Amino acid sequence: MFSQSVKRPKMPDGTSRSQPAHRRSTATAAARLAPVAAGAMLAAALAPLGAAPAGAETAGAETAGMGPVDSANGFPTWYSDGTVKLQLCYMANSGCLTEPPDPNSPASYPDNFPDEAFWFNAEASGGNLGLYEAALEAAHVNGPVVDGDQMGFGRLRFRLSNLVAGASYTITHPYGVHTFTAEPDPQDPSLGEINVTLDEGCTPSGTAACDWDSVGASFLGDFASGSTATFLRQVNAPAGTLGDINTATAVTGAPSGTNAVIVTGPDAGGPGIGTLTVNTFTVQGLIAEGSDGAPSTPDLVAASDTGRSSTDNVTRLTTPTVTGTLPAGASGPVQLIVDGGAPRATTLAGSTYSATLAALPQGVHRVQSRITNPAFAADPTQPQFLASSTLTFTVDTSAPAVAVTAPFPSTPSLDNTPTLSFSGEAGARFECQLQPSNPLWDATCASPRTWDAQANGTYVFNVRATDAAGNVSDLASRTVQIGQSTAAAATPKLQDFNSDGRADIVSRDTAGRLWLYRGNGTGGFLAKLQIGNGWGGMTAIVSTGDFNGDRKADIVARDSAGALWLYGGNGASGFTGRVQIGNGWNGLNNIVAPGDFNGDRKADLAARDAGGNLYLYLGNGTGGFIGRTQIGNGWNSMNAIVATGDFNSDGKADLAARDTAGNLWLYRGNGFGSFLGRVQIGSGWNGLSIAGTGDFNGDRRADLTARDAAGNLILYRGNGATGFLGKTQIGTGWNTMNAIM
Repeated sequence: MFSQSVKRPKMPDGTSRSQPAHRRSTATAAARLAPVAAGAMLAAALAPLGAAPAGAETAGAETAGMGPVDSANGFPTWYSDGTVKLQLCYMANSGCLTEPPDPNSPASYPDNFPDEAFWFNAEASGGNLGLYEAALEAAHVNGPVVDGDQMGFGRLRFRLSNLVAGASYTITHPYGVHTFTAEPDPQDPSLGEINVTLDEGCTPSGTAACDWDSVGASFLGDFASGSTATFLRQVNAPAGTLGDINTATAVTGAPSGTNAVIVTGPDAGGPGIGTLTVNTFTVQGLIAEGSDGAPSTPDLVAASDTGRSSTDNVTRLTTPTVTGTLPAGASGPVQLIVDGGAPRATTLAGSTYSATLAALPQGVHRVQSRITNPAFAADPTQPQFLASSTLTFTVDTSAPAVAVTAPFPSTPSLDNTPTLSFSGEAGARFECQLQPSNPLWDATCASPRTWDAQANGTYVFNVRATDAAGNVSDLASRTVQIGQSTAAAATPKLQDFNSDGRADIVSRDTAGRLWLYRGNGTGGFLAKLQIGNGWGGMTAIVSTGDFNGDRKADIVARDSAGALWLYGGNGASGFTGRVQIGNGWNGLNNIVAPGDFNGDRKADLAARDAGGNLYLYLGNGTGGFIGRTQIGNGWNSMNAIVATGDFNSDGKADLAARDTAGNLWLYRGNGFGSFLGRVQIGSGWNGLSIAGTGDFNGDRRADLTARDAAGNLILYRGNGATGFLGKTQIGTGWNTMNAIM
């Protein structure tokens, strides 16, 4: 509602209130409020935002909920941070910071009630820090206890002395970071002081009472939109409390993550010392007991709290399910308020309520449950609803980032104990593998990762990340060749489906039938054979060569669900069956089979995603993959990618691609899973459907075939370098085919 910077003078006795916190009578409380004893001054402290000091937060993180207003005193019975409810603490001998004027008589309103009380208070002092205070406070506008003057606010107070006047100081504390300029100390102008109080909450306005929701909504700090500020608590706090008001100890639970007050600036820690750290606090927080009739705080069911923990309120589900209970004697219906929206119905089974939420966007969300307050009908001053504390949770559907980083091991390398480094999203957990020697994922992988001694060969390092919500990243990969100074000659892509030593072509017609066009070894065909039915449901079909290591040509196909299938060739114009070898391939819009692209003598696949990134999927030689590695980006400028085999006769598999201008480019492989560069090998290819056939005319040079708009099939005879000897028409009527490979 507001935030105001108020400079507070020292206490009437001249001290800076650096003494330990003790229980206070009303007289002590009045002294404590002496700087704002006049009602006008206190109201000014709670006026709309004026001039806040540099670095001060002006918006607050929220409490998670509040209890009904106590008809006996006009203040909410409790405030919650989502983990605990704290009752307003004003009773004698209960560990409260303030007590009634007559502590020997029961508290009563207004005659025996303190003019200020706290739901929460934490204080620290030491060295130049006279006082740090973080509080959620109840008070009265004009000081005296008068019904109708009830008010509440969150408070941050900073009092430091013996500083350098005019110097800037940064204070990092449990509820944020503030920066102030020290002003001259009125009692010793040669020194500087910081004496600032920040109050934010509400006061009554005319006949309208304080809006208690706004008090909770302006609780300490500014951490994130819709976030909840937790109460600080002492380590090993006494039962039923968040701490002791008389003994300062270490604390936990700071929503900023800093369980200390750290002051940096000239002489902050004493003459010549630029840092002061105080990490012990006195704390008041009396845990509310019993039930006020409200439903319990909603909770994500275990199956909806995904990821490493089922209790951290982080989920990758956009439609999580929440559940809770009603206290004994309470009745439904129970409504949910999601992100402050309209009430939503729940399912009530006995005393348990539950609901699956409508789709939520990524980010922080809040859910509160409520039932109608039966006392409201008879007493409209009571809340209309009894509301629970608020569940705050995060929806995170984004996969974490991960990347292999420098220094990269050389490839090829003589070091047979490779060390690989990687980076990724903070807080994620990483898993590594080194294929093919270490196929099991190491779930405790940390960067840099050094592997044990490896035999000479080609290896693929894979790393993946899993975040707190359970999202798993794509693989980041690096191919490493160990023990070879140059790449081995790539194994030629096997295009022979009937084992007669001649390259063949496979195609699918518009009826979904699969045909084998058997090459005659001189650039023509023998009679065609039908080798399959029902292939119309496949969204991609690729001739892979020998993908499973049995020396027979195979086919890989993707179905409409994105599953990838290996059809093992039988070497006699047919198949031995099919095996699923992948999922989620729908995101790839061009799949080709270059043969052995990384020099390990195992057939691979290459594929482009929607972002134009080109990936090499490294075959394991037995019908699967050992991982993938990115080998290019910006490939969306190409409208066709073709596996040529070894087109320039250097013993390394290549790729060809056509750009939108119709130019044909040869991307020369380096034998290690990457490229030497590209060379233009043609122009005017826009009207053609292109396929790589290997050596189709028996001259030991890789060729290409292409179908033109009229349905003619043309053989482009490679010259064994980076061009063509010429072209020959080898078929007509191929317009009935919608896939050629």
